[in-house]
Amino acid sequence: MKVSLLDNALWAASFTSTLILFAVLLFRKRWQQFPVFTTLIGYYVLENIVGFLVLRYDPLLYPKVYWIIFAIDFLLQVALIVEVARVVFQPTGTWVHDERTGFAIAGIVGALIAAGLTFAVHPSVPKTIDAWGIRAYLFTSLIFCELFLVAMFAAQKVGLVSKNHVMRLGQGLTAWALVSAMVDVAHSYYGTTHLHDFNTLEHVRTAAYIGAVLYWTVSFWLAEPERRELPEEMQKYLVALHAKVQYDATQVSSAQNLR
Repeated sequence: MKVSLLDNALWAASFTSTLILFAVLLFRKRWQQFPVFTTLIGYYVLENIVGFLVLRYDPLLYPKVYWIIFAIDFLLQVALIVEVARVVFQPTGTWVHDERTGFAIAGIVGALIAAGLTFAVHPSVPKTIDAWGIRAYLFTSLIFCELFLVAMFAAQKVGLVSKNHVMRLGQGLTAWALVSAMVDVAHSYYGTTHLHDFNTLEHVRTAAYIGAVLYWTVSFWLAEPERRELPEEMQKYLVALHAKVQYDATQVSSAQNLR
């Protein structure tokens, strides 16, 4: 298969920007807060090198290598979702701890909705495994979007500001995920038989990824702003309110047991 000049340019830009981001994560020690994200970016660097070498020296082996790369990528993306949730909801007080249940419920509902939409899509591809590949990418894209929407509401309660690293990470993931979801939906319609349309859509996905990587590179290079602290009076009020709710719940439970 002939590789166009645009393909080479996008690959070079993707690889270079990913390598720079990986270096920033290591040099600025952001890996300590985001070990899974750093692992994923490092994996993308390795993935580009392996993919390039396989295509150059043994193109017939590439389909098998592709599915191995895809499986590891999918697992790391799922782990990244858990990591983002952990950073956002890491307990800093009783009232934050209580929000975890709501986030878990929202995550489960979002996963069910994403799964339903994913199974509703019927990719026009000749092989079943290709269809499942498109569905898997679409599922993770939808989950990323749902996760960040929930996290935005929760961030106001845990004192995160818009320039916080985890917020910037979520913003980049959401933008990239939205584009990827639209690309996967388009792939399900056009299939893989129309090579020109397929390549054009992948160029859009790659361009969105490069944009997200550049955004993360700048964000993780800059120092993270401090969380907004709640006024002392508000903190005391929230603690007292939580204690009162627990006390009232205990009283109601005791009254019901006496009946």
